[in-house]
Amino acid sequence: MRRIVAITLIALSIMSLTTCKKNRSQPSTDKVKVVVTIPPLADFARQVGGDRVQVATLLSPGASPHTFEPTPSQAKAASEAELVVRIGLDVDHWLEGLLPQDAPLITAAKVSGIELISENGPHEGANPHIWLDPIYARLISRAIADSLISIDPRARPVYQANCDRYLEELDSLNARIGAAAISFASKKYVSFHPAWVYFARRYGLESAAVIVSSPGREPTPKDIEEIVEAIKGADVKAVFAEPQLSPKAAEVIAREAGVKVLFLDPLGREGETYIELMDRNLEVMKQAMGER
Repeated sequence: MRRIVAITLIALSIMSLTTCKKNRSQPSTDKVKVVVTIPPLADFARQVGGDRVQVATLLSPGASPHTFEPTPSQAKAASEAELVVRIGLDVDHWLEGLLPQDAPLITAAKVSGIELISENGPHEGANPHIWLDPIYARLISRAIADSLISIDPRARPVYQANCDRYLEELDSLNARIGAAAISFASKKYVSFHPAWVYFARRYGLESAAVIVSSPGREPTPKDIEEIVEAIKGADVKAVFAEPQLSPKAAEVIAREAGVKVLFLDPLGREGETYIELMDRNLEVMKQAMGER
């Protein structure tokens, strides 16, 4: 009898140790804790992860990643992540120091197949706005699916099915934008800052001018004069501002050039999916570029 009791106690102890032991390949809760830096990445994770993931976004809609500073609660969420997804480069550099040492990390800028565009200016390096190219959004989503499968292998069929469905939706988005871009009367545009270079490369558009090379840097009178001349020379009908940044400089330039100000949104509104965001931006572009 004593021997049976002893064996039972040993078995219970082993079960207890097994239950308490947590590792990154077996999530500690029913949902994988995913922390992302910007809203579009959050949507990629939710589309692929579905009900299997709990996604926390550090950057709220309406905030700019270029001027963001995480709160203590956001830092805590990052430290508890089982998967972290960031853009990389300089757009979410504030994440450094917040990450758990053993959490898998996806840096979108390093995903295979993404070709970075170098930029000149006070912050030399690569342009970080890769998510605004739907084909690159596809690559990032696939990388998220692969990581989730590695972390939570029992749900592989769920992640794979969700990913396949979402990639088809992104393919449809790409086709819609491509068809619209072909019919644009003008291929030239003026943006507030160089957020749309990957989008432009994908769909054959050309930047006529950029109002500020980096957020926080106001254009000089000479800059404004040159941008106004570029607008008139390229027959641009509108200047693109961004809802996350002050439109004052864009408004001054538009007034001088006799054109209107329209808003392109690189990050999205509360509750808006990536595809809804890009379709909304496409409608704005149609207004600015005209149709043949």
